[in-house]
Amino acid sequence: MGKNENTALEAQTFDGGITEEQVKAWKAKYRKVFRVDIVDGEDTHIGYFKRPDFATIKAVTKITKTDEVEAGKVMFTNCWLGGSDELETDAVLFMAVQVQLGKLLNGCMGSLKNL
Repeated sequence: MGKNENTALEAQTFDGGITEEQVKAWKAKYRKVFRVDIVDGEDTHIGYFKRPDFATIKAVTKITKTDEVEAGKVMFTNCWLGGSDELETDAVLFMAVQVQLGKLLNGCMGSLKNL
């Protein structure tokens, strides 16, 4: 090993090459866009997702009763806009994304008032 070689691996960010302009275009089209950052060791994988529509929520709810992982795939596929492809292909990263996507379904706060 030469003395100029870097023996330590540098942290990398994988975002699929998504630009700020692309994010702005998605926000204009979908209104709400969510960025999910998953840290894996030194690396960070970034994915962009839109809010689920009624059809996606219905499908996820139905499939969850028999197969939660498959329901997660439906949610991922229908809300995915772009980012690190490894978020879908690596099982551990995929499951970490599922935790965050679950927050989309329950992310709004409401209140009920007796008038």
